[in-house]
Amino acid sequence: MIRGDSTEYELLAKWCETSPWRNKEFATSLEIGVREGMGSKVIIETFKPHMHFGVDPYGNLEYQHYDHTGAYRCDYTDEMYKQMMLDFMDYKNFHIYKMTDIDFMNRHHYLGPYHFVHFDGPHMTRDVIREAVYFADRSETGTRFVFDDYPKYNMSHIMDMLGYWNFRVLEKGDNKICLEKQAQK
Repeated sequence: MIRGDSTEYELLAKWCETSPWRNKEFATSLEIGVREGMGSKVIIETFKPHMHFGVDPYGNLEYQHYDHTGAYRCDYTDEMYKQMMLDFMDYKNFHIYKMTDIDFMNRHHYLGPYHFVHFDGPHMTRDVIREAVYFADRSETGTRFVFDDYPKYNMSHIMDMLGYWNFRVLEKGDNKICLEKQAQK
């Protein structure tokens, strides 16, 4: 059973459904931090990408999750990964990269462009900045970035930085925020 550990999946669905890239022939989407898969399920079923990629290392790694905490271990077990893979068996356009976000960005720099990215992995400001810059460089006009748990890191700094790629806030909820890349003037 595909489950989620967050809120506002209805906003995620809305932002997928209204995306200018929805259901386009070569539209790609990606989620950092798949966990049990609810975010990816929503994106696949409502954005309807040609290809959807998930990035999550699983393996119950110990790392620092937030700016003002120490490192700790969450329950992202290999058993959770195996169950998620079973749950997504019928989603033929879903491809998982069982690795950290940094490993993905270092190894797969040739992939892209991305038209919808859900940032739900590490929630440290520096990690989200690193991810946002990587995907901003691989985006096109109309690309949407959704950040989960954005009140837990310095989202205003990230929004300012993404302004250099012409991303603007489309809408925000209490837990999720959506930015869209605007056309160059």
